Amino acid sequence: MKKMIVTLSLLATTLGLAGCGSAEEKASQDKAENKATDQAQKSVENTKTTKSELNEEKIMQDIAITPQTFEAIQDDSINTDTKQLVKVTVSAKNNSKEETGISSAPFFLKSKGGKELQFYGEMNEFGTMIAPGKTVKGEIYYIADKKAATYELIYNPSAVTNQKDTKQRKLTWNLGKITE
Repeated sequence: MKKMIVTLSLLATTLGLAGCGSAEEKASQDKAENKATDQAQKSVENTKTTKSELNEEKIMQDIAITPQTFEAIQDDSINTDTKQLVKVTVSAKNNSKEETGISSAPFFLKSKGGKELQFYGEMNEFGTMIAPGKTVKGEIYYIADKKAATYELIYNPSAVTNQKDTKQRKLTWNLGKITE
C-alpha cells in the first residue's frame, strides 16, 4: 500500500511539474508570438505610409505624367554640405489633339516634413513640346535633404504661371525613400 501511495505521489508530482513547465513555455511562446506579430504590424504600417507611387500615371489637362525613377547622385562639384543630388525621371504623354508643352518648372520635390527641396537648374534640361499622342521623358534634379526619409513629387503648373487656378489643381506622388 505504501509503495502504491509513493508511486502515485511521484506520478502526481511529475505530472504537476510537467504541467507547470508547459504553462511557462506556453507563456514565453505567446509573448514571443505577440512580439513578432506587433513587429510585423508596425512593418506593415510603415510600408503603407511610405509606399512609393513611382510608375503611377496621373493625368491633368490631357497630360499623363509618370515619375519613373527616383535616385540619389553623388556630386562633389556642387557647393552644398550634402554633396548629393536627387534625380527624378519623368515621362509625359500628350493625350490631347493639340501640341502642348512640358518642362521641369512646375515640378516641386518636398521632404516628408514639407520642406521644399532646392531645384538644381544647371542640370535640368527637361522642357519641350509634345505632339498629340506622343510621349517624352526628362530628368529633374534637386539638392538632396540629408534629414529627409521620404519625399513627395508635386506637379503644379499654376504655381509657375500668372494664371489663377481657383481649384488649386495639382498632382502629387509619394516617392518614398531615395534609391542609391
